[in-house]
Order: sequence, then C-alpha cells, then structure tokens
Amino acid sequence: MNFRAGLRTMIGASEPAAPPPRSPIDDFWYESAPTRSGPIRVAADTVIQIPEVYDTLSVLMQSVAMLPLPIYRRLDDGGKRREPRHPLADILHHRPNATQTAYEFRAQMTWDLLLHRNAFAEIKDGPRGPIDSLTRLDPERIDVQFKTQSDGSVDHVYDYHQDDGRKRRLLPEQVFHLRAPPLISNNLLGRSLIQDGRRTFARALAIQEYVTEHFENDATPTSVITTAAPFKTDEQAATFRTRWAKIFRDARNKGLPAVLDGTTSFNVVQKDHAKAQVMEAYKEVALQCIRWWRMPPHKVGMLDKATFSNIEQQALEFVTDTLMPWLVAWEQAISRDLIIGKDMFFAEHNVGGLLRGDLKSRYEAYAIARNWGWLSVNDIRSLENQNPIAEGDVYLQPLNMVPAGTQYAERAAFAAYVDRERALTEAIEQYRAPRLLAQSATAPPTAAARCLAGVDDVEFQDENASAAADVAPESQETAQ
Repeated sequence: MNFRAGLRTMIGASEPAAPPPRSPIDDFWYESAPTRSGPIRVAADTVIQIPEVYDTLSVLMQSVAMLPLPIYRRLDDGGKRREPRHPLADILHHRPNATQTAYEFRAQMTWDLLLHRNAFAEIKDGPRGPIDSLTRLDPERIDVQFKTQSDGSVDHVYDYHQDDGRKRRLLPEQVFHLRAPPLISNNLLGRSLIQDGRRTFARALAIQEYVTEHFENDATPTSVITTAAPFKTDEQAATFRTRWAKIFRDARNKGLPAVLDGTTSFNVVQKDHAKAQVMEAYKEVALQCIRWWRMPPHKVGMLDKATFSNIEQQALEFVTDTLMPWLVAWEQAISRDLIIGKDMFFAEHNVGGLLRGDLKSRYEAYAIARNWGWLSVNDIRSLENQNPIAEGDVYLQPLNMVPAGTQYAERAAFAAYVDRERALTEAIEQYRAPRLLAQSATAPPTAAARCLAGVDDVEFQDENASAAADVAPESQETAQ
C-alpha cells in the first residue's frame, strides 16, 4: 500500500473511479487544449455555442419531433391503412420509455443524429412485446467492436461506458441505431460532422472569442505607455503593467481619470473594426456553418437576402431539401431495427401540415380535388383536422370523364343531346318572335340565330333589299 492509498484509508476516502477508456475515433484525440489564449477547442459542447448552429439544430430537431409518425399496413391493392393499435405506434407516438414522451425522445435522438451523425437507443422487452421501450444512449460513450468470423463475415457489438466507469456490452438486436452518411467503420458508423466541419466552426468560435474579449475589456482599446527612463528589469515593467491594468480594468474604477507625471505619456492604439469587417466576416462564417445542414438562412433569422415573395417557396424547399433526408433516415432505420414484419408494416411521417399553404390556396386546391374526384368530403375534413360526416366518403366523377361505352357514358351522351336540343328550340323560338321580326330592319338577328332557325343568308339579304325598296319612296315623299 502506497502513501496515498494509506492516507485515503485513514480519512475514510474511497478510491476515485477510473475515467472510461476512449475510442480511437473519439473527438478527444483531435481537439486542442481548452486554454483561453491557445488554439480554439472544437467539440460538441463548444460548437453549439455558435447561435446559428444551435438554432439550426433546434429547428431541425423540433420539426422532426413534432411530425406525426404513424405505423401503416400495406394493402394488397397498393394502398395503406393506419394501424394505431400496433405496439410500435404507441412507442413512437406516445411513450417510448418510462421517463420520456415521444416528442422528447425523438427530439433528443434527432439532435444526436444531426451533431454526431449517429444516434443510439437501447431496445428492451416488456409487457408491450419484444420492443417495449427505447432508451436513448449517449453517442459519445459508445464504441463499436468488430470481430471477424471464420467464414470472413464481420460481426459487431456495442460497448456502452456507464457513469460508474464500467462497460456494458449490447448486441446489435438490442440497439436502435440512426446513422447518416458518410459512413466509416465497415459502414456501421456515421462520421462525426464536428470533425468534418472543424475549420468552419473554429473560425466562428474565434470571431466570437475576439468580440467577447473586446467587450469584456469594457471595449477599451489597446494602449502604449511611454516612460522617460527605461525600466531596469523586466519584472519592473511587468509590475507596472499589472498595476495599471488592475486599476483601469476594474469595473469599480470605470470612468476614473488616469494621473501621469510629466515624464510618462499614454498613447491609444485604435482598432478599426469597420476595416477589419468583423461583422461581415462573422455573417459569412455563420452561413458556412448552417450549410453543413443545408439550412435555409431565413429559418435561423438571417433575412439579408430573403423577400416576402420567395419566403413561401423557401419554406417548401426546407421540407423537400433539408428536412426530408432526416425523415427518410428515421423511417428506414425503424424498418430495419424495430419492425418485424417489414413486408406488412412500415412507418412514415406525415408532412402535410408543413406543406399547407394559406387558407385561400388550400380551399382552391380542395375544390379542384373534390370536383375531379380524388378527394372526398371526409378526406378534406381530415386534412383540415375536422371530424368526418355521414355520407362524406363519396367520390365525385365528372360525366365527361367516364369510360366510353359504359352506362354512365351513355347517360352523359343522352344528357348532352337533350341540352343541345333544348338550346336549339329556345333559339328558334327567340328568332321567330314578333318582337324580333318587327325590328329586323334596324337590328337584324345574329348569324348564329339565323343558322339555328334554318334561314338562308341569301334569302335574308333579299328580304332586306325588298324592305329597303319599299321604304325608299316613302322617304323621298317625306323629304319633298
């Protein structure tokens, strides 16, 4: 027993727990030392201190977690039907474990996936079946171990390092693993995004640290103090500088005037932040940071190049280009690790709520879909989050769009024939009315009405000529 162990025994102290072993791919081995004046440390806890990065992760995490994720059954006709009583539906939509809601669990798993490109959850059996609960595992505490079998195949297990330093081994069927490319380690792990974007994140952190130190120093510019006589030793110069800084950097001495003798001068070294373009540089670096997630700038409050005319289109692009890949990663991982009957059941997010436009646009789209027969009243009410009504599942079919030769087509043709005959009869009666004949000299009927009445244009012209000849003598007598 050495001296330290004996001293711990005398005072009743326990042996400190050994730190958990680190994986060769852990970010710890690629980080700089966390010194204030040294290189910038880029890690998970520092990257999220960049506001644009934190906002990007929050928007994506919340968007994924709030979407409905129902379980569907595949139908023989190619359709699908929701299965709300499926055991996995209750886990993904209500209670994945004893302490978390479905929103909390899916949000935290998405956060891990976005930041580390890996997210893990332990699968436990229970009253609800082989998959009774999903408990999130910290991705920074998991190592993947590989073992090559005699036939050349490679098996893997997951080693999870617990708080007490002990290691717990989990088999692949005990772990729900979300991962995103690019993949490493036999295509079983996603490569850390922090590692890929290290330089970009370091630039953003460096600008933040520069601005923070500037204002922590009360925005006081750098100064040079000149003395008539040089200091005899470096210690004297250091002591003078320390005493000066202690007086004038103390918040309690803010505004206190400095008193110098005649042989000492104080010169300020001005910093031109406009020429340094600090804010412009930070905006550009912030844009580079959010590009790692293909995040539209307007979603994180960067509206420099956004207009009211393109915001709606950018919102649609956010769903299709930014959010959809992560939704597909969730759905396919659920199918691989959690669903037993993959040919019968599947999980799918409902993104209809994110793609809905304004009220007028939605109602116009519903009217088109209703009139052309691919949406019923109850379908529309379901999209608007309203309860179904009786006899609301009827799908309309335009008469002119039914298949030729069917009973509906014959009815449509007969109805069209009746409409044409009725229109022709009404036109003939209108043309032969006494009132129209009396006004024929000044307001002749239209060509369409003459055609419908069966009157030849030549005959009509002869009648007009005769009427004009009869009227001519009367007009001459009146003039005389």
